[in-house]
Amino acid sequence: MPLLSRFETPAALRDFPVGSPFYDRWSEKISELLGAVELPGAAGPEPAPGGTSVGGFFNPHLHDHNPVAERVLVWMGFPRDLLITHRDDRQRAFELGEARGVTERNTQVEYFEWRTTREGERIKKVTFVTETERYWQEMFDFDPDRVLELYQTLVDPTITMEQITNADGSYNPLNDWNTSRGIVHYIVNSPQNTLEAAIGLVQGSVGRLPDRHVRDNYEITSGAPTSADPRVFIDVDDIARKNLWVTFAEAIGLYMIAWDDTGWTKPDGSPVGNYWRIVRGQPGAALRLEYEVPAAEGFDVSDIKIGGRPIRFGGHLAEHITVSVVGRAALP
Repeated sequence: MPLLSRFETPAALRDFPVGSPFYDRWSEKISELLGAVELPGAAGPEPAPGGTSVGGFFNPHLHDHNPVAERVLVWMGFPRDLLITHRDDRQRAFELGEARGVTERNTQVEYFEWRTTREGERIKKVTFVTETERYWQEMFDFDPDRVLELYQTLVDPTITMEQITNADGSYNPLNDWNTSRGIVHYIVNSPQNTLEAAIGLVQGSVGRLPDRHVRDNYEITSGAPTSADPRVFIDVDDIARKNLWVTFAEAIGLYMIAWDDTGWTKPDGSPVGNYWRIVRGQPGAALRLEYEVPAAEGFDVSDIKIGGRPIRFGGHLAEHITVSVVGRAALP
């Protein structure tokens, strides 16, 4: 396969006119993040434990490759660590799952964040995102006014430039409209919900060295108590053990690919309608997803029951959303 001429924006977003220099700029940034790593190198594959050779990670913008398969790596959006730590108190797990802000101990660590909009105690809407800070930072550096326009469209039309920037005019990803008063993109930094962290996870999952090689689930060395990291770690290593090279499938990004409202019921006990709305992205590659009951229905999210239990937290919905990144396997 010839070299990839340009990396696509996440979910092929068109936040600028077709032909804008931004798209080349974004592609260059992705290529920079992927790096010039070429494994296993001109000398040929290194032997792995057991005598078999393993592949490596590569940048398709710099190296030709022969794609043979794609693997969709999936995990649940709600934080696995909370469900494990509070396995005997699920109420507490979902309470803690709402923590997202500047001063809080953020708990939304699965490359997936959400914000619950309430009126009093009643839930009116839940917004989920898998958009990265990197993409928004690159947009701001290219055209700050466009970023402000998007904030006004997605969150609140009254937002001003001063409210999303630092004193020196630079972009502030931790502004109120992306933390306490709204949600636009990832903010969690421990562990990092960043594009750089996702790329580093895949690059570091190629099991070339004896101390990193994974033969089965018992040898997973990824210490993160999340669903995402161990899933990516063992799946990518499994591909590399077949002497295949690994990279990301286009368009590079983290996505919501499915949401299941089976068994959810209205106040009268009948099945809910389709109250999901993709705001950014597309089916199978959603970046911003909202769940809100139309006013004509006469009830709100808090009146819906899942398995006979009323929704009390945004995490009750997050537990039913599947997040994904797609890897590509290629012959060297």
